[in-house]
Amino acid sequence: MIKKVWPYLLVTLVFALVLNLSRASYSFINTHDEDDNIVSGFLMSRKGLQMSGDIFSHHLPGAYLISEVLDRTFQPSGTEQSVFVHRTFVTTWNYVWAMILISIWGPPFLWLILIVELLRASYLFSLFQAENLVIYPMIYLLLELVTERRNYSLLSGFSTGLIFATLSPLWPLIFLTSCRFLWSNRLRPRRVLVWVSGFLLPVVWTFSQIDVHEFVIQFFGYNVLTYAPLLINNPVKYTLKVFLAPALLMKNLSLSTKIVFAQLLSLFLFIFDFRKIKMQTLLLFGFLLGVIGYRSVPGLNGVLDFHALPWLVSLGTLCWYKYFYLIPNEQRWWLWASILLLPAMVFIINPADIFPSRERAGHMVIRYADDSAVVTYLRSNKSTGDTLFTLPAHTLLYQQTSISPFNKFLFYLPWMEKSPILYTELLNSFCDRLPTYIFIDNIHFPYSPPAEITKLLSNYREVTVAKGEPPIFIMKDK
Repeated sequence: MIKKVWPYLLVTLVFALVLNLSRASYSFINTHDEDDNIVSGFLMSRKGLQMSGDIFSHHLPGAYLISEVLDRTFQPSGTEQSVFVHRTFVTTWNYVWAMILISIWGPPFLWLILIVELLRASYLFSLFQAENLVIYPMIYLLLELVTERRNYSLLSGFSTGLIFATLSPLWPLIFLTSCRFLWSNRLRPRRVLVWVSGFLLPVVWTFSQIDVHEFVIQFFGYNVLTYAPLLINNPVKYTLKVFLAPALLMKNLSLSTKIVFAQLLSLFLFIFDFRKIKMQTLLLFGFLLGVIGYRSVPGLNGVLDFHALPWLVSLGTLCWYKYFYLIPNEQRWWLWASILLLPAMVFIINPADIFPSRERAGHMVIRYADDSAVVTYLRSNKSTGDTLFTLPAHTLLYQQTSISPFNKFLFYLPWMEKSPILYTELLNSFCDRLPTYIFIDNIHFPYSPPAEITKLLSNYREVTVAKGEPPIFIMKDK
């Protein structure tokens, strides 16, 4: 009995520690993508807006719709409660997945859980972002692809559908896993039917909630015509960097100590004793890492990019598979001894680097607090029917003030001005009417609005509500 239960108890302990130690950062939203997800869910839940039709996004809709369900269910009040609800859900969601996977792969999966949770902590804990919602489903599909056993039709189909609706950089992976599953089960129609049912559950629900026509235009049109060319100006050089990433990790010395430590360990495990792995397996590993990391690998763009989390976790997963399923048992004892102590070693060396105090976590914040002068002023002066337009990257103000967004571009970043289609659509929204309030932050961001936006300000009066903060522009007849 104890032998069967102890792995589940250890998993529970790991996630309880993660949940408790990372709560210092729960008062703050740290990335543009996270507040985009949370605020969009709030607006769909509280104001009846529709994803893609009323809210622009070049991302897949899965995370937004999960946020709407969370907001509608728990009705959080204020940023702190909202962040707490969403991040606690991420931790709980991943805990459930970890329990499922350890029941499939057994006690050795504990090692991989420790590495994954260490990496997630390194990337600012349980941020409510698409990457954190699909990490464990991605691990399951990756292991399903490189092994010939332990395929569960419903779980495989559901994982594929969830990733399909949530994180497009993993589409190459689910294409490979889907082809592998469907081909290997081509003579088993019942298994295929169960897989299709699992796949359709998240996909049908997701696309029944959004404006599909606008989604196709925004996701495929804008990403292909605008975002991809901005991200990848030299496709050949970019592709080489992505596929050679395991050999180039030593160059990324600017990254934080905890990430470099985990990367170097993974790199060592990946190349050590490679003769015990068949060449085709190594080639498959390299290809999978390349397609999974094509959106981002650590240090590719000179920054610590949370988009690289799937690549790091995939590297750890493939290392785990190599050592626990391709190397004989008697040669693994030293690996257990070192790996199981890794999180403890990192935590002992510098605990604040993994789980910062509330004061240190506060320095990460790039938004205004709920009781800040800007938020308080807008709340106290708003009237029914007022609208707000913010730029750039101040999406959270829509939720904090509960003022309706003026147009669908509530998630606004300067790169959108480089798209003739997007920018023209933005300017056209000002033709027949103007927002009640405009907030332009050129103090905390190196940003200057384009001339067409600046001209609109002649219809507004400028109000400074706090020293050292950007002014609020209010319509003169307000």
